[in-house]
Amino acid sequence: MKNCSCLILLFLLLAILPCAMPFCEKITFAEDGDIAEYVVYNQQGEEVARKSEIEEGDVFITSNFDEYEIYKVEGNCGYARKKRDINPPKINRQFFPQKRGIERKSICMYMTHNDESYTPSDGYDSIYGAGGIHDVARELQEEFNSRGIFSVLDETLHIPHNSSAYSRSSVTAKSLKENYSPDALFDIHRDGISKSYYYTNQNGLPLSKVRIVVGKSNPNFEENYQFAQKVFALGASMYPWLFLDVYCGGGHYNQSLKETNLLFEMGTYMIEKEYVFNTIPYLADVVETALYNSVSNGDDEIIVDDEKSPETEDIIIDEENNENQSSEPPTKYSSTSNWVWAMIFSFAFVGTLVIAGVQLYKKS
Repeated sequence: MKNCSCLILLFLLLAILPCAMPFCEKITFAEDGDIAEYVVYNQQGEEVARKSEIEEGDVFITSNFDEYEIYKVEGNCGYARKKRDINPPKINRQFFPQKRGIERKSICMYMTHNDESYTPSDGYDSIYGAGGIHDVARELQEEFNSRGIFSVLDETLHIPHNSSAYSRSSVTAKSLKENYSPDALFDIHRDGISKSYYYTNQNGLPLSKVRIVVGKSNPNFEENYQFAQKVFALGASMYPWLFLDVYCGGGHYNQSLKETNLLFEMGTYMIEKEYVFNTIPYLADVVETALYNSVSNGDDEIIVDDEKSPETEDIIIDEENNENQSSEPPTKYSSTSNWVWAMIFSFAFVGTLVIAGVQLYKKS
């Protein structure tokens, strides 16, 4: 009888062991998919934005260049009033042969939230350490380098993902500025909202949109905000599908270091990482144009040098196709679904062993 009891206990331990193995292989910061999503409505009841976190006083610019401010947050809903119409710089896409006198082009990047990942591709929305966001940053670095822009990516870890992460990443950002004197400094992130808000399809190519984030708590907010608007306006002219919006949150995001310091949300946790890779050449083209291939004529008009710009005529916006496909669910199961099924099978397996053990016990 004792031997039978020991056999049952051994079987139970063997059944539980596979369930514990994933915790040894990867450590997640938060449960996959367990991220709040806020929907922001204007005073007409129309949805104008979505975000994983919002606060009263947040400001954002929509794709229509309407500037809104959130005045109330209730539950998972935010309510915003329109502040003004933004007058974006006029884009004159004429050939401008005279290059700007820049001997060396340089861009530096880092990641405050190193753990951020892409569930369909990485299996987890967050990996403690270097998550999938590092792959995205490396792709962007390679794209800049291929364009003759000296690009530095600092992969220093600033974990854990908590309120002190930006204080830790400020050391990295300051070091990059002091050592390389870059033309721009970018913090690379991914968002925490649904895939449908970021997903787009252009001519059959699946892509991810990008959100520009600016911190209101830094003393150089207006300078950062103006640069963000310039990048946003160029994106609207060159690739209208590229940017979601410009979102101004309550943080500082280390942007007081440089007026061309921006935070990019490169897709969201539920979008395929490969779709973000597809977007990178277009984002790099807009950034390169904003920094190096455009000049202002003094009347808020940007003259774009088309010599290095890809043929934008090849990108045809198919709104109907986009609408039909934007709500497409992820093509892979999220890790949340995998865990549910794993637990079901584990309990079934353990139950079977218990029943078998009872039968053996009775026979003994």
